[in-house]
Amino acid sequence: MTDRRNERDDERRKRKKTEEEDKSQREHKERRSDELKESWRRNHPSEQEAGGKGRPGKGGHR
Repeated sequence: MTDRRNERDDERRKRKKTEEEDKSQREHKERRSDELKESWRRNHPSEQEAGGKGRPGKGGHR
């Protein structure tokens, strides 16, 4: 009886540890994604902020 209880307790501990690791990884990915979005926004200002012009040399030249 105690062997089964110990096994269940071990399984719960492992499951809890895995869930905590998954949560930590998700939070890290979300933080990294937010950082990358912010970096992109800083390095690619909107057309309004840039005076209505896009990148130089990027036109419909033929």
